[in-house]
Amino acid sequence: MLRRELISVIANKILGLKTNHPIRVGISGITSSGKTTLANELATELQSRNKNVIRTSIDHFHNPRSIRYKQGKESALGYYEDAHDYESFKQKLLIPLGPAGDFHYQTTSLDLATDEYVEPHIQLASKDMILIVDGTFLFKKHLCDLYDFRIFVDTDFELARKRGAQREKQTFGSYEKAEEMFIKRYHAASKIYLDEHKPQFKADVVINNNDLHNPDFVN
Repeated sequence: MLRRELISVIANKILGLKTNHPIRVGISGITSSGKTTLANELATELQSRNKNVIRTSIDHFHNPRSIRYKQGKESALGYYEDAHDYESFKQKLLIPLGPAGDFHYQTTSLDLATDEYVEPHIQLASKDMILIVDGTFLFKKHLCDLYDFRIFVDTDFELARKRGAQREKQTFGSYEKAEEMFIKRYHAASKIYLDEHKPQFKADVVINNNDLHNPDFVN
């Protein structure tokens, strides 16, 4: 299926939902599966249909370095358990936009560059808004019920590793070092996530994203 067609079908599914609060869309998948690209494209499609979109990522809700690296910078378990501030993510974003929320939300809690918590920039949503949020571990059991629509981006580990290593080669100094980090930390953590939470079975749609130009629905 052509990529633009797939994005349009997903947008139609989301717009068919009926809620009395902003629709919360979560996009999950292993690291470098293509979650962020899909989320950006979906947000653009919805905006082209005159919908108000809140666009953010769980990566704006990281824990500070002292917490996220306490098990070591290469630790898969450390990435899986300590990278993100789930309580802030829930209390400052997902719950306020839900059925019992007051619609006052913020889209970030930590500045990664400075490793400092940001001054709260609290915004007020309207009930017709749509939240698009992406992240590797979004469908952990304590988070999964806080979305109104769940998308899982399914990509083979080898393809995702190559894409990710190419993207991060400057960060780690070389393609080889980036690839090693994916193997040891990011994708080892992703395998724990898949084993423990089986996120693909909790999704409303699963997308095979091996072919970036022609992704397709798995279910």
